[in-house]
Amino acid sequence: MAGETSISTVQTGFIELAAIVRALHGEWTAPAAGYEGWTCRDLLAHLSSTAASLPAVASSVTEPRDPNTPTFDSTRWNAAQVRRRVDKDAQELMDEYDAGTTRLVMVLLDLALDKVVTVGPYAGLSLGEAMAEMLEHQRHHLSDLQRALAG
Repeated sequence: MAGETSISTVQTGFIELAAIVRALHGEWTAPAAGYEGWTCRDLLAHLSSTAASLPAVASSVTEPRDPNTPTFDSTRWNAAQVRRRVDKDAQELMDEYDAGTTRLVMVLLDLALDKVVTVGPYAGLSLGEAMAEMLEHQRHHLSDLQRALAG
């Protein structure tokens, strides 16, 4: 996505990822290689929790950064999000991913990519930079998940 800064480009990137997620199938209890202790379902839970959080991350550009907010701890956050989704099956997680993407696409319509994100792991970056980083993050995990599900 280097050099691409339009809202529609960002939206298209996330919509494409959601289509990949919807097409996933396989043995969800299989280990996710490279993700110690995680199954494929756990990796999908991580992806769906991220997608669900992105509308709030994007919307944070309209709010000032709270100077008292502790530094984002991705390990703690990821573990908590996977734990909260332990009872959801793969279809529910795919639905959550899709719903998060739909909300993000709508939220982005009212935002400017040069505004600064004030929450999450990319706080301090422009919305465009944060969304580019998140797209890359999601693509990486989806590639790993596709390989793990293929067996």
